[in-house]
Amino acid sequence: MATVIKSLFIGLLVGALTLACGTTGNQPDQTTPTSGCERIQHDGGETEICGQPQTIVAIGPSILELLLALDMQPVGYADYYALPFDNFDQPQSQIPYLGERLTGQVKKVGTWNSPSLEAILKLKPDLIVGSTLANQGQYSLLSQAAPTLLFSYGVNEEWQVQLRFLAKVLNRSEKAEQVIAAHNQLVTEVRQTLRPAVQTYPQVLLLASEQLDQELAIENRDSRCGGLLENLGFKVLAPKNIGTGTRGVNNISPEVLPELKSDWIFFLAWNTDFSDAGPDLEKQQISAVRQQWQENAIAQSLPASQSNQVYFHSAYVCRALPGPIGTELLLKQLQADLLPAVNSPTQ
Repeated sequence: MATVIKSLFIGLLVGALTLACGTTGNQPDQTTPTSGCERIQHDGGETEICGQPQTIVAIGPSILELLLALDMQPVGYADYYALPFDNFDQPQSQIPYLGERLTGQVKKVGTWNSPSLEAILKLKPDLIVGSTLANQGQYSLLSQAAPTLLFSYGVNEEWQVQLRFLAKVLNRSEKAEQVIAAHNQLVTEVRQTLRPAVQTYPQVLLLASEQLDQELAIENRDSRCGGLLENLGFKVLAPKNIGTGTRGVNNISPEVLPELKSDWIFFLAWNTDFSDAGPDLEKQQISAVRQQWQENAIAQSLPASQSNQVYFHSAYVCRALPGPIGTELLLKQLQADLLPAVNSPTQ
């Protein structure tokens, strides 16, 4: 399972999550359910839904994020990680970043790419929501347990299409519009707040890795996080001769980094080894890569390192949560990183 999850974060959480997800051209058919039964087109196929679903299983953090944004509490959940819990009886401390928004116990139903049909059946759900990348091959089996909707991974503002679609199924369209309006307002406010940082430190490198000596990825403005940084006014750097990659993500050698004259670096790290994971998930995710960075001569030669402007964060927020909640968390991280640097430029 560790190998599977490592592949996820090298591929999915560093860009390849979108590899098999399609584009916005394959958006769900916006169908409004009634008290009867209706067939609904979605990214994974066609599903018949009767009435308004109440007992929902969420497969994957991006799905849980959409449900929680609509104030819906799932009965079952499968995370990307093989989290070391039999069940989420204390979700606030067990489910990364989203757990504090859960109001009660949630049954663990496997992992995002290996959901447990047995565990799902015990919950008797009337709706299962998953992803095309992880669950397309299991779609027929999941559909035997309950009507199943599959979504592609939504970067930039694609999550808004999915939120509106899911809201129609759940009769929460008004809530969806409130969430989207609040999101747009927040981005506008943070763009204004970070304007001094954009003026002082306009150029950023967006890097990602689990093991710096094995693989290093660089992202451009076409990635989920790169797109947000550009939207805020920053210039996301990338080598001139590099391709577009998978949704803006390419592997590079650390030797290339000195050629890119960045003012600061936003580093997305992850760690699939939970054997020594403590209560601080963020620290557990970034500590190994940060130590490797500090011991790497090329990394330490960069101006951003010498000015203490390399900021490490878990890739989970930026990759696994592409919607409104993840964006809010990411914007808080950026403000916490950059505003002190603007106020103390010699720091």
